[in-house]
Amino acid sequence: MTENPNPSVRSRQVSLQLRALREERGLSGAAVAKALGMSPSKISRLETGARGLSVEDVAALLGHYKVPEQQRAQILEQVRKSGERGWWESQGLGLPELWQALINFEFRATRIQNFEALVIPGLLQTDEYTEAILCAANSTLSRAELTNLVAARRARQAVLGRRELQFLAVIDEGALRRPVAESGVMRRQLRQLVDTGERTNVTVRVVPLRVGPHAGLRGPFACLDFADEPSLVYIENHHFGMFLDEKEDIAAYRVSLGNILNEALDPAQSAALLATLAEELR
Repeated sequence: MTENPNPSVRSRQVSLQLRALREERGLSGAAVAKALGMSPSKISRLETGARGLSVEDVAALLGHYKVPEQQRAQILEQVRKSGERGWWESQGLGLPELWQALINFEFRATRIQNFEALVIPGLLQTDEYTEAILCAANSTLSRAELTNLVAARRARQAVLGRRELQFLAVIDEGALRRPVAESGVMRRQLRQLVDTGERTNVTVRVVPLRVGPHAGLRGPFACLDFADEPSLVYIENHHFGMFLDEKEDIAAYRVSLGNILNEALDPAQSAALLATLAEELR
């Protein structure tokens, strides 16, 4: 199998799962290589995405790790589709697989730039704001499903504790003024934005309503950059989420982000506006 200088999103996610499965079982790469008649370097390349994945190699690893049949079938299906660029998937109940992939990519990213036009970025939401958004989007969620989704959103926010990550949140002012919950919830959410924006690795900028139409009205997105992996763009709507990994798509979203930032307030002005909006809700 040849080296894979630009692995697809599916390949990268499967490689990450293979490493996690091995570590969960307390096995070293050398021990797995010896048991399966592979070289340790091959195991390493399979787990980092530096080597193209084959169904045979992945199936051998999953069998050695005694992965349950349903999970094994899901992973092997991703391997079969690993040559396809991009990755879209329907959003279901519980914790969707795509959310798991997003959490994994966010934990490895060195820079995340997220624009949101309608809601507060997920990495900056309070639990009560998240719950209000989820309930409004799907009134049929059970309490258990809601609790699981809120916990998943909270788990994502742990990435902000990584000093090597730089996070830029660009938010349309309309999202800040939309009363998705009672005034106390919105006030606490706005105050959290101010407080989080004071971290050295977090920047919050607001696109004011007075600018009128701008490039961000085409929809929200997040650009993710990594130390040793190709960049990605993540977009999400009512029913679907998608990772984009084509260079042309990523370049287009970077241009859009630049145009949006040209209209945004600077961090200090943004913090002042957030504080003013929070005070108005008292």
